[in-house]
Parts: sequence; structure tokens; C-alpha cells
Amino acid sequence: MELYTVTQVTKQLNITKRTLQHYEELGLITPTKKEDYAYRTYDVATITRIQQILILRKLRIPLKQIAEVLQSSNAAGALEMFENKLSEIDDEINALSIIRGAIEMFVERLNVNARLELLDDESVLDVVNSMKLSKPKFNEAKELVSMEKLDQAGRALDELTDRDVRIVYLPPATMAAVYFVGKDEKGRIPEDQGEDVIAPLLETLAKIKPDCRHYGFNHIVDGKHGYERWFTIPDDMEVQPPFVKKQFSGGMYGAYTMRNSFDEWDLLVEWATQHKKYEFATGNQNMMAGLLEEHLNVMGKYILPGVKQDAQIDLLIPLKERKSEWPDELGYIPDSETKCGVRAVLIEKKGFNLIGHKYEVPKDTSPDVFYKQLLADGRLERLKAALKPNAPIVGFNYWDGGYCVAIGADLQDAADKAYFKSGEMKLSKKFPKKKMIQFEMLMGDKDKSGECFNWAKNLGYKFDNSAGTFCVYLCRELVTTEENKNEPFHFWFPARPL
Repeated sequence: MELYTVTQVTKQLNITKRTLQHYEELGLITPTKKEDYAYRTYDVATITRIQQILILRKLRIPLKQIAEVLQSSNAAGALEMFENKLSEIDDEINALSIIRGAIEMFVERLNVNARLELLDDESVLDVVNSMKLSKPKFNEAKELVSMEKLDQAGRALDELTDRDVRIVYLPPATMAAVYFVGKDEKGRIPEDQGEDVIAPLLETLAKIKPDCRHYGFNHIVDGKHGYERWFTIPDDMEVQPPFVKKQFSGGMYGAYTMRNSFDEWDLLVEWATQHKKYEFATGNQNMMAGLLEEHLNVMGKYILPGVKQDAQIDLLIPLKERKSEWPDELGYIPDSETKCGVRAVLIEKKGFNLIGHKYEVPKDTSPDVFYKQLLADGRLERLKAALKPNAPIVGFNYWDGGYCVAIGADLQDAADKAYFKSGEMKLSKKFPKKKMIQFEMLMGDKDKSGECFNWAKNLGYKFDNSAGTFCVYLCRELVTTEENKNEPFHFWFPARPL
């Protein structure tokens, strides 16, 4: 039986580890134990179950209802769930149709007579009473819905705006911190552990600091999943093990109240990535890169007897103001050949996924060793065969406990799945929408790309360290030869204005 790791599953299905953990908490999926292997793994049946969950989430079915349906062998439950969802959608469409019709009437009347008096009480009633509303028709010929259209609809409905995210300032504070790693003797995951030590602390804080705030975040310890909890305490308060005192520096955060599940983290990160005024201020990697989860009404949850509450959580992303903006117009950077010796163009990648292979480069070793291995064992040719038409092979440099280089490409969907199923894939990384400088040179000159930091500075830009650099092999060859030295080569450099 073939088993896949947490990293393989999350990258292939483009979900977060927090989302996967949440599905386990709700009993939607169960990891498979692999002999002599300490980490969680998943079989093909479980991966299929996750895909079913993701499709139902795209249909905006709540996770609790999904759990009830998937855990039942009776199709009647699923039928009832979908019929109820249809009824809810019909009600929403009818309500929005009424509102839209009223606004159309106001627009029509104001175009004729643009006087604010038309919006007095009598005019409002007159407009509403004169509306001719017809119930939307839901049963006309239905177009076959593709997964792409379903994704587009989901993104349109889920995309966060400034109305969804509050800009807040978290004050510096002294924290009582405790963390839990792995399942305990009762089989509970780290997020569900610690009530026996948390409740006594909160009983004390209820008397001396009733406004205590509670934050949490994933904390990976020796490669194992953990969860750390912080509780604000008076500065002079002493804590007892297993708690330790820590200082939280505070700062500006974007706050979003979670509605359904932890996969909404992706929506919040995307909001911060695309925002014109703010950007993600990456923090300590041990604390979810600075991301925090604030558990609301902490006193009520832990120390009020007999009170059962649904989880209420604010997702908090650290922010900083953007110091400068990219120019609105993309394209050729004037005088770039004079200023840095190569042609430079401002580009924007809409987001892409690299599927392929990665390699940790030993000290004082060239990445060419890796490239020659790919060529010698046939992996490069198999990767080429899976490419989309005219798609290049892309190299990506990054740090993962050591300097690594990866080679991948944006594959055709069927090839993407085949790579995953074969177990040959060692890299699956989704890159968000990003503006970059594209330095254009030849394969014979690609070693000069190490000068890109100076080139960018000469053009008035600096490195954006929220992403790595990319080598774009347009000829699909990785090692320079006499035959390909005059073939085009691009170097993508994520940057921002100085």
C-alpha cells in the first residue's frame, strides 16, 4: 500500500497543514500508521476523501454537515443536505434580486431627476411599491459546470476585501507560554490538550487579570506537529512549569474572524499579498511565520462550568506598510542595458505551480551536479514529456535547512497527477501572484545572473525576500553546451522599488 507524507499531500492538493489537521480533528480523515515511521501518512483512499471534502467546500457546504454525510452510508442524508443547500441559495438569490431591483429603480429615477429629495421616506416607499419583481428562474437548461468554473465562482465569493479584515494593534505583553507535541495518551492532538494545566492558570488570572488574551499557533518540534499557547499575564507574575514566561513584541496585524475552517488562512495570506497599502511582515518560523490565532472568550471556555461553546477564533497576520509601490505599467525598463548590461523587463506572474525534483546542494558543490543527474537517469526527459506546450523548465533556489535547488515546471493536469501517483515527484510548490524583474540573457551568460542584486539596485529596486529567485530555461536544457549557448535564458528576480 502506497503512503504519502503530510508535505506531499498538502503541496499536491494545495492546502495548508493546519487545514489537514483540522480535518483530522473533526474525524473527517484518519492518517495511516507506517511501520518504523514517526510521522503521519495517508493512503490513496484518504487522499480521495480529502478531494471529496475540498469539492464540497467549494460548494460552500459547512464542514460539520460534510462530516455527517461522509460518515453515513445512507445516501438520503446527502440528498437532504443538497436539497437544503439549494433552498438556502434560492432564498439568498431572491433576497439579492429584491435589493438589486430596488437599487436599479433608484438609479433610474435619479438619472431622470438627480435630487436628494427623491430619497425621502415617501419616495423610498414609492420606489419599492412600484417595483415589478419576478422570481428568478432556476430550472432552465443547465450548463455543465467545469471544475475551473467552480474554482472561479468559489474565489469570487471567498475573496477577502478590506471590509472583511480589521487592522488592529496588538500591544506588547508578557506571556505565560506552554506547548504540546504529538498525541497524548488519550489520543488527543496538540490543539486539544492541556485543559488540566490551562484551567488553573485562568482561575488565577480571572482574579488578577480578567482581560487575559489567549493566542495560539502551530509549533513544529523536531519535525513533529505541535501547538503553542500564549496567555497574557501581569509583568511581575511568576509562572510554574510547564509554563514559561515570554515577551511578545506586539505590532500591527490584520484580523479576520474565522467563519468555517482553517483553510481560510489561505484567503487572509492572499489578501495581504495583494494589498496595496500593507504587506505580510514575516515573523519567527517556529510560530507559523508570525501568524497567530486568537481564541476568543478564553475565560468562558475554560473555567465556566457546564458551558459548551463553539470555537470562536480570530486569524491574525502580521503586517507592515508598503514603503513604495511598483509602477502601474509593466514592460521594458528604459536604459536597462546601459545600467546593468542586460535587457530588463517588469513582469507579473499570475501564480504558478512547480512540479518536479529538489536537491540539497553540498557545500562548495555546483548545482550542475544535480542537473547532470537528472539528465543521466532520465528524469529530465520525463519532465519534458509532461510539460504544457511552450512551457519552460524553471529552476528555483531556496533554503530548507541548507541551500537547495529545485527543477520543475507547470505541468499538464494529467501529468501532474501521474507524477504524484508514481511517487517520483519530490517538489510541488505553489507560487502566488508576484511582480518581478525579468533579466534576459543567453544560456552562455547565465552564470552572470549572480549579479542580479547589483543590477536591480542600479535600476532602483531591491530584493523582495518573500520569494526566491527563478532560472527560466526556455530551451529546456539545464547545462550550457556549445550547441545551446546562444539560446535565450531568463532570470526572474522578485523585487520592489528602493
